[in-house]
Amino acid sequence: MGSKHSNLNHRIPVESSRIPFVALQEATNNFDDKFLIGVGGFGKVYRGVLCDGTKVALKRGNPNSRQGIEQFRTEIEMLSQFRHPHLVSLMGYCDENNEMILIYEYMENGNLRSHLYGSDLRLPSMSWEQRLEICIGVARGLHYLHTSAVIHRDVKSTNILLDENFVPKITDFGISMTETELLETKTHITTQFFVLGLS
Repeated sequence: MGSKHSNLNHRIPVESSRIPFVALQEATNNFDDKFLIGVGGFGKVYRGVLCDGTKVALKRGNPNSRQGIEQFRTEIEMLSQFRHPHLVSLMGYCDENNEMILIYEYMENGNLRSHLYGSDLRLPSMSWEQRLEICIGVARGLHYLHTSAVIHRDVKSTNILLDENFVPKITDFGISMTETELLETKTHITTQFFVLGLS
């Protein structure tokens, strides 16, 4: 392991969730672009299948990204502590060979934004009832976080994923903070509204 991660091993409490890099290479055919499903501030996101047949989404950190090891650590710590039907599940991580890769459950219907504003006609349209259920699900996930003294700080339609039944799950906890941390840093909270609007 490179020196970049020398402080990481003792700070992340979920040693059992570490997945070898070679297993992730196999799951994505060596991170073939055919498996690419998104690109974000942290890096590229790939779909993959682990050797046991489990479908996963892999968020592979870009070494040139401004979002680095702190966001990687925060994401692992947050999702290792909290479990809820409306939070995406972290299945593991990889931090070998200077890689920072987060492994999540695969969400069949992608992110909410692509259904609301996307031009991909292959995506099923959502009824108003589905949109209402998504709003309620997101609210339940945020309520759970807030009652656990966690502020997400980046709620937006691209960070709401939809499973095969359109159950919404909040993702991307890299800049989340506990209420105590917010008070200590005296940082501001930016809120961005999204609308399950007309289509």
